Amino acid sequence: MNFISPKNVALLVAAGLIASTGTAMAADTATPAPTTKTHSPSAEVTAFKAAIATYRAGHEAAINTFKSTVATAKTTKEAAIKAATTPESKAAARTAFQTAIASAKSTRDAAVAALGTKPVRPVQAAK
Repeated sequence: MNFISPKNVALLVAAGLIASTGTAMAADTATPAPTTKTHSPSAEVTAFKAAIATYRAGHEAAINTFKSTVATAKTTKEAAIKAATTPESKAAARTAFQTAIASAKSTRDAAVAALGTKPVRPVQAAK
């Protein structure tokens, strides 16, 4: 069998033409330049983001202070009950705990009220 036959040469030439035409066509096609869209938020959105960040920070601080005060009151109550020798002193420790919790709640509620209402997201403009 002869490898360089007229039939094989024709196939090789055809394959070469197809391969070179494909890359030439691909080289001729222009790739569109990527478009860059820059988006800057409006003044209302920027103001809202700042206001909500301030609100959340204040709210989180009030809640964390409340949790810390409750934890301290619990620890104090448990220590007082362990040290108490009479039922009256145990009752006094429980009453002091309840008073501390009530004070912490009112402090937390006052801090949250001082924040005012939660900022509202600006309405998106119709397209």
